[in-house]
Amino acid sequence: MNKQTLTSVVDKYHLNGAVESVKWDIKDKNITVDFITPMKNLVGKVTSPNFDLDDAQIGIYNTSQFYKLVKIMDSTVILGLSKSPYGTPLELTLQDNQYDLNYYLSDLMLIETVPTINEPSSYDVNVNIDSEFINKFANAKKALGDVKQFTIKTETKDNDTELLITIGDGNGYANKIKFKTSCESVILTDSELGVSFASNLNEIPFPADIMMEVLKANEEANSGVINISSEGLMKVSFKEDSIESIYYLVRLSTQ
Repeated sequence: MNKQTLTSVVDKYHLNGAVESVKWDIKDKNITVDFITPMKNLVGKVTSPNFDLDDAQIGIYNTSQFYKLVKIMDSTVILGLSKSPYGTPLELTLQDNQYDLNYYLSDLMLIETVPTINEPSSYDVNVNIDSEFINKFANAKKALGDVKQFTIKTETKDNDTELLITIGDGNGYANKIKFKTSCESVILTDSELGVSFASNLNEIPFPADIMMEVLKANEEANSGVINISSEGLMKVSFKEDSIESIYYLVRLSTQ
């Protein structure tokens, strides 16, 4: 298989080291990787077809170590599985025109089960992600350095709604950078008053470091969308060629 496809799938869940231990679920040459950060502030899923392995569920305990092995391979990699006499996957093998590598697989019981996210029936605000949005967020985060938080809220003026993103910690003396982006708000109707109005979001804090890694891992995506619920859930979705990735960020505690 193409090495670029393999590394791209890994990049999208590894998030520069934020996630290490995962289960790969391969069925009919399609891979699904569900994952969760140790801080439990992000849950995600990456899927891709054309993944050349037999049907199996395998445990990758140390993704950083596995990634180093993959990086030295040539552009085309042959993947295989070594199994026990009972059919349990023991090793993931990688071959190219130079190397034969073996990566020992983890007991699946050692890898945390990823919970299912109960999504709202509808989200309140939707935002398209493009390269301009990613660059603005990344540049602001880099300029501020070690900040842990960004907040979002909507602002409506003359019937136009924008999303205000503020990067910077919550206390009043912290440095902050703000920028706006266009967004689409769900239109609500008050049947008693007979009026319609755009759904409004009050300020909600989310983890800045993990959002930065999500955007960096998907900067080559063909399309991206952010869906935000006033209940404190942010869904970030990307499509990059045949790879799809979805991330759920949970609001930070204000205490």
